[in-house]
Order: sequence, then C-alpha cells, then structure tokens
Amino acid sequence: MKDLLVCTFSGGRTSAFMAKFINESEKYNNFDKAFVFANTGKENEETLKFIDKCSKEWNLNIIWLEAKINNKKGKGTNYKIVNFDTASRKGEPFEEMLQSYSMPNNFASNCTRELKIIPINKYIKTLGYKNVITAMGIRYDERHRKSLNAKEQNIIYPLCDDVKADNNFIRNWWERQSFDLILKDYQGNCDLCFKKSTRKKLTLIKENENIANWWLEMENKYSSNKIPRFDLRTNFSIQQLIEKAKQPFRTVYDKHELNKTQSNIFDNIMDIESDCFCKIS
Repeated sequence: MKDLLVCTFSGGRTSAFMAKFINESEKYNNFDKAFVFANTGKENEETLKFIDKCSKEWNLNIIWLEAKINNKKGKGTNYKIVNFDTASRKGEPFEEMLQSYSMPNNFASNCTRELKIIPINKYIKTLGYKNVITAMGIRYDERHRKSLNAKEQNIIYPLCDDVKADNNFIRNWWERQSFDLILKDYQGNCDLCFKKSTRKKLTLIKENENIANWWLEMENKYSSNKIPRFDLRTNFSIQQLIEKAKQPFRTVYDKHELNKTQSNIFDNIMDIESDCFCKIS
C-alpha cells in the first residue's frame, strides 16, 4: 500500500493552487492522495462554489466534511460527509459546537479544532493507511509559520520547499486561469472570522451590515462571564463593531487589485507622456 498524502483544502486561492500542484507533480506520483475540505457553515458562498469548481475542473474528488458534535460527555466530535448541495450555509455546525464548547476566540480556536482538525483526522483514520503525510498550504512568504517539528509530524510544505510561492505568485497565477475565487483578499473564507483585524471586520460590515447578524446572535446566546465575546484581543463586541462601522475609518483594500490599478495608471501616464514628447519632436 502506498503512503497517503492529505491535502487540506481551505477554499482559498493558495490551498487550491497547492492542490493542483500536488495532483499534477511527478514528485508526488508515488502517493495516494486525499483532498479534504471541512465546512463550518460560515464560509462565503463564493468559497463553496470555488471549491466545487476546482474539484470538477481538476478531477480532485474533494471530500466535503462537516463536524458532528456529540453533546454526551466523553464521546467527542465526529464527522459526516456532505457535498456542495447539502453543505450547511447557515452556521449549523458552528452553532452545534457553541452548544458544547465555549465561544472560540483569538486565544482558543475551538472552531478550528472541533470543526476542522478533528473531523479531518477522524475521516483520514477510516481510510486505513499506515503512513499519512499532510501537505500544508503555507506560502514561502509565510515560512516563519512552519512547524519546527514538521518532520516528526509528517508535515510537508510544497509552497515553501518546492515552488517558493509567495502571495504575488499565487495571485498572478490565478490571473491566467479560466476561473478564480470571486472574493477580495480581506474577505477570506469564513465571512466574519474573529481572527481578522478590526479594520477588516469594519470594512466587511460597512460593505454588508447583514454579515454581522449571525455573529451578533451567537455572541448574545453563548457569551459567558469568562468569554463574553469572540474577540478577546481588542475586546470589541459584534454590536460595537456594527456601531464603529457607521463612523469614519480607514477601510482595507485588496492589495493585488490596488497594485494592478496603480500599474495601469502608471502605464497610462507613460503612454500620455510618450505621445506628448513625440508630438514635440
């Protein structure tokens, strides 16, 4: 039996590029491969469409998982297999997790553990492989995030060690493809993740105030004296963010789109100057 190479598909451009690279690279031909996505119910619809498109266009056969939270003590989280049509879109897995665990926050990502890591690990275990390698979608410009124990943990970083792909490389590559993720960089996959910066959250709420409704409801239902809100770093509640988004602030922007715009402006200026100098001569 071959070793299994697991590619966790987050739904972003980077993990999608890594999946295609792994699927087509001769270096990984000797592995069986599993491409896995864990849905929390709070991913943007554009993310779900993008994952489905990548899977079909590149024959990845991505496995869609959702957590099954067991409220009985000692039973732990399990998983179920879903697909694009049956995947939760109203935060159902996330709220089930909140009924058994405290609200995730900057210092304790219960959602990552219970909704992604555990379901994926339990699914992979059922496949029966003795040796499992996990590919992580960390880019070369993020290489400081690589685990110091990667070898012992059977983790590889193809975008650091094989391709040396940074964010510009990824965005430029997607510019040449027949489809792309219809999201700006700051929008991300999880629509209003508490890990986003305050400016990003304010920008998202300013663009679409309804995006905060679910998070506000969850914060009101599941807050506690110990963890009163999702964001414990800045200590802004969802309601406070909604109010702040109505006030003037410096919004964020998609850096790749801005660079393209600036480049086009510069090119246009150079064209105008060339015409002008040509006419003078």
